[in-house]
Amino acid sequence: MARLSALTRESLPEDQRRFFDAVRWIRRRPITGPFIVSINSSADLAARIAHLGHYFHARGQADESILSMRVRTFISVIGSRALDAPYEWSAWVNWAIDAGVPQVTVDDVREGRAPRGLTAEDRLVSDFCTQLISGNHRVSDATFKAALDHFGLQGLVELVMTIGYFAMIALPLNVFEIEMSGEQKSGRKPFAPLPVTGKPWSGPDAAGALPPITGSTAAPRIRLLAGHDDVAPEHQHFVDRVVLTRGWISGVFQVLLHTPDVAARVANVGDFVLYHSVLPPAARALAWLATAREFDCNYAWDAGMGPARAAKLDAKLVEALEQGRPLAPVAGEHKALLDFCRQSLRGNHHVGEETYQDVLKRYGVQATVQIAVTIGYVAMMCMVANAFEAPPVGDDSKTAL
Repeated sequence: MARLSALTRESLPEDQRRFFDAVRWIRRRPITGPFIVSINSSADLAARIAHLGHYFHARGQADESILSMRVRTFISVIGSRALDAPYEWSAWVNWAIDAGVPQVTVDDVREGRAPRGLTAEDRLVSDFCTQLISGNHRVSDATFKAALDHFGLQGLVELVMTIGYFAMIALPLNVFEIEMSGEQKSGRKPFAPLPVTGKPWSGPDAAGALPPITGSTAAPRIRLLAGHDDVAPEHQHFVDRVVLTRGWISGVFQVLLHTPDVAARVANVGDFVLYHSVLPPAARALAWLATAREFDCNYAWDAGMGPARAAKLDAKLVEALEQGRPLAPVAGEHKALLDFCRQSLRGNHHVGEETYQDVLKRYGVQATVQIAVTIGYVAMMCMVANAFEAPPVGDDSKTAL
């Protein structure tokens, strides 16, 4: 059962209704799925996410991504299975088949088998995305080079952002168990739903040890774009839009500026997550660090240390996270939040009812949605940082995500 209900325009504060309208205009369709989730927190946040998402799935309205629809839809199939995301599967599986992904490939991915019927491009996409979204979340040199040669620099950045965007959308949908409505399904060809097996993650102690960080400290894999002179004149206004949200161009955005429109849209989402959140600073910092550790991301961990110190997050807790030591003393809201993060990011990527109700009781609906969105946003940025080996910042005064 879905844990959230759709809000009507009239139920929102008057100053949020224009954002509700913006979501409908950007998407050209009713409020569904991920926007049911985000509007329960902020229609402003929902509009920002919709603007970013439109770049990847305009579906012919005004296609903006330079990746083919087949590549984007195949990524959605891979991501849906990897993250046990039944809503995203339901939304994208028919589009993938219509774009040319064979039915046998889709069936194999759904059932967790090695996919058959792959073209050379499909195999490259599958290898790249699987390496990035699982294991130590790093892409091998050989796979990275093959993808760069095939897609080009902008195409590769967009490939990483596509899988990252789907993670940002899928994880909150899983948290709130959002299901596709009968009306939505009636407008689609019949399809086999994605089975979610297993149970939410738990351990002997649900706030137990995290694995030690094993991330690479290699040099950046691509040329970083640090300012106006590094991009074409017609794209320099996108640099200004990124700087407007955070005051500088951090490492991940020096990567993202290779697809400058995307960089500006991501910065707009991040501006809300980082500067307009209703989350208590300690809760936001802990969700950030927990996600960075799960993605084995040196860059995001380093970027989260400044907010953690500013929020006076317990230094022993942070050190234990960093060193991968047991977190036995953790209790109360920090334990609830860590359990919530880990269940979202581990196991079957769904949050158990007891953990969900604990966090909901402590934080309320609006903040619980923002916890889930923060996890998704940091996960997306971890993928960018890991794929391109963005260098850690080491400066608490600058927001790096």
